[in-house]
Amino acid sequence: MDLIKTKKFHITQSHFDRAVKKFKDPKHQEWIKTYFPFKPAEIELPPKDTITFNARNWAESIWEEYINLCNTVAEKPSLDPWRTGFYKFFGGIDFKYIDHIEAVLLEEGAFPNSGDVKEKKITKPKKPSEEGWVYLIRNRDLHKIGITKALYRRMRELKADETIFAIQCPDFRGLEKRLHSMYDAERIHGSEFFRLNDKQVEEVQKLMNKNASV
Repeated sequence: MDLIKTKKFHITQSHFDRAVKKFKDPKHQEWIKTYFPFKPAEIELPPKDTITFNARNWAESIWEEYINLCNTVAEKPSLDPWRTGFYKFFGGIDFKYIDHIEAVLLEEGAFPNSGDVKEKKITKPKKPSEEGWVYLIRNRDLHKIGITKALYRRMRELKADETIFAIQCPDFRGLEKRLHSMYDAERIHGSEFFRLNDKQVEEVQKLMNKNASV
């Protein structure tokens, strides 16, 4: 049980549309409309300028729908147009979209001030302990193969030049170890970064896809 201050708020299609319009590039707007599923929902908003606010736990229910879609994309053939279109902007504007939703809610004054809400006990739902993400990202000429249980937060922390691929699977730790071992010759000593060529990047994606959760 955690003591946390929150305010219930109903997020609607109007909020979604306003957040989409904050993208200046029409291609980015269309991508979000195509690949980022949205459902009106009641969410718990914490006060501004708090640890809970900065952690963006309030966005988890919005992000969950997107994660479900990510899992279905991994099941598509590698040359499927819907899949290739998804990975064109995956790991970039999807994270930026959450920034835009936050901006819309701030403009509306949706987040409460600390004195406006009462503390209450919230029981966090238990998540499967062995389900996690394996990701492949690029920073300049180096590629990183890593794991996380919180893909959205981890991608924000890493600020990669490109998020190439990510899959969710039960044996995510084992898969990461196997990939690290396979490309050990290309590994930067003591790190999770590798100098991979285009063929090797494609191989990594195929191996990840084979291990994705169904």
